[in-house]
Amino acid sequence: MAGGWNPLTGRDSTGGCPPFAPYGAPVPSPGQPYVHHSGGPGYNYGSPVGQGPAGGFYTQQSFSYQPNGTGNVLPRLPQPWPVIDPTMPAAQMTNSSGGMGCEPGYNYFFPSEHTKAHVFRSNVPPWQLPSATQLPFKAAHIPCNTTFADLLKGFGCSNPVAKKNRVVEIINGGGGKWYKGLEVGGGDKEGLKKTIGEVGWDSTRTGLDGQKPVVCLWFCKD
Repeated sequence: MAGGWNPLTGRDSTGGCPPFAPYGAPVPSPGQPYVHHSGGPGYNYGSPVGQGPAGGFYTQQSFSYQPNGTGNVLPRLPQPWPVIDPTMPAAQMTNSSGGMGCEPGYNYFFPSEHTKAHVFRSNVPPWQLPSATQLPFKAAHIPCNTTFADLLKGFGCSNPVAKKNRVVEIINGGGGKWYKGLEVGGGDKEGLKKTIGEVGWDSTRTGLDGQKPVVCLWFCKD
């Protein structure tokens, strides 16, 4: 009632407002039901206030890398020369900019047919070695239209005395024994013009079961 008068308890003993006025709040009491009070308007632990949808992420502005790393936090520093295997310089391609491999933005046009070759490394001709000698080798796919002149050059046979540059096909005799096969030397002008596909080193030399064996080669420039 007005003036703080309560018909049950009489006038209020103090002039303060009731607890949690004016919105009210639950007063815990043992054994009594709990009545939820959402509270008044505003940010609180009650019902969330309605709001509009949040905006998405804006697309970040991008910049292409400038030459020589200009404007880049990770500049393009000079790099050492690539390590080239002198026994197979054809494994790397030097482009017009002086770098190795295809230039940025360029792809490589592969020939349609390749042969599989195992190139053995030994100062002694393999057919002169004892049986079961362990020979290191490298495997390569070689285009079938490669001439013998390019083949010798690609595998480091660069002796000024042309006749000392030669490639020999070696034949596996079983039990670790090798035999000498076809030989083409730098002094054979007609042979150097031929392609490896013309002598049977073609895409049929797969080494798979029931098919022709892989081409086994030995190069010499001494």
